[in-house]
Amino acid sequence: MSKISNVILMLDYLNTGNKYTAHELAQKLGVTERMIKYYKKELENAGIFIDTFMGPNGGYFLLKNNGFYNKFNKYDLQLLESVYSKLENTDFQNLDKFNVLMEKVKNIYEIEEEKSKYIDDLDESDKNELTSLIEKYMNDNSRIKIVYEDINGERKERWIHPLHIFKYGDKVYITAFCELRNDIRHFEIERIKLIKEKQ
Repeated sequence: MSKISNVILMLDYLNTGNKYTAHELAQKLGVTERMIKYYKKELENAGIFIDTFMGPNGGYFLLKNNGFYNKFNKYDLQLLESVYSKLENTDFQNLDKFNVLMEKVKNIYEIEEEKSKYIDDLDESDKNELTSLIEKYMNDNSRIKIVYEDINGERKERWIHPLHIFKYGDKVYITAFCELRNDIRHFEIERIKLIKEKQ
């Protein structure tokens, strides 16, 4: 496929809400991991910013579905297949073009089918005292100091500027600007052991 086709297909996969490593995307697109990083940069140059989970279980994903593309469901596909079967019994001259259209719709539908239910906003059952406190600071545009436990169990103090709270799978995360890393990071709520103060 062409470079443009690959970039669009990569965006389609990321738009499913699933998290993909560079290796996984490279396999799906049939390119190198270096090209995946190049595509990511090109998308970000176009204003489509890709989120990244850091660490051994990390990967690329889009926090919010960008909604750039029309979405087809199985009923649309069934309707097209029904029309196609009717047209096969006629002398319709553009049957081959109609078949190409059906294949395009099928591909889009398959992408939509892969959409995960992992990323979602919090519902009431996910909220607790900690998430409510973070939401308050977020609404006040306040920075806060947290004690965060990494995957090795080591705890560090960090100043963060909370931006968004979301659910991924069965875990709740906060997206925040981290002063220590000078970057946007995702923090697992369960690993926040203490909010020390706000400023």
